[in-house]
Amino acid sequence: MELIACMEGRKSCRAFLAKEVKKEVLGSLLKAANRSPSYMNTQPWEVFAVCGEAKKALATKLYAQASSGAPPVPDYPFPATWPEAMDRRSKEHRLRRFKAVGVDPEDKEAVRAGYLRNFVFFDAPCALFIGLDRSLTPWSVFDLGSFVHALLLAAEAQGLAGVPQALVMAYPEIIRKELGTPENIALFLGISLGYPDRDARANQYRSARRELDEFVHWYGPWS
Repeated sequence: MELIACMEGRKSCRAFLAKEVKKEVLGSLLKAANRSPSYMNTQPWEVFAVCGEAKKALATKLYAQASSGAPPVPDYPFPATWPEAMDRRSKEHRLRRFKAVGVDPEDKEAVRAGYLRNFVFFDAPCALFIGLDRSLTPWSVFDLGSFVHALLLAAEAQGLAGVPQALVMAYPEIIRKELGTPENIALFLGISLGYPDRDARANQYRSARRELDEFVHWYGPWS
């Protein structure tokens, strides 16, 4: 698929077909994403991929912890506040997405049920966890974002889809214990990945974007 089409067509997927993602296929996506740029070619990303019964066991434990109301203890702190414009976009996005999937934002039980779906990876056939060595600086976090974006575009090009997840990283100690990930690796992000159910209501929503002149600051004699 042509690159620009992938970039414009990609969106977060929250409903998946019951179709296995072969290791060979996932490997090809990760190999492509591994060409992402990084500071001094450090390639700092670490990927932990899980599927099948191991994924189900992990999901069961994460779901139970989230359902219990246990406070999140992420390796990388969730943002407490946003600048005003970002806060407004976030809230507008939340309300539009609830409307698209038929959830009343005042219905606390329905909102909570949607929140908990994160912890079972939206029933995707596989889940990835992306991490960095704890000693690394924000420069490497930038590299991590580059890698994740490349991976999501590679998935789109091959007919798969994913959703980056912060919420699922609320309980990294459970992930470490279940998967045996090294203690020196901070777990930053989860990705649920699989073949999208394009007819599912959850996948009909498309988030809004700012107009070009809202975020680009032009200097010079542009014609």
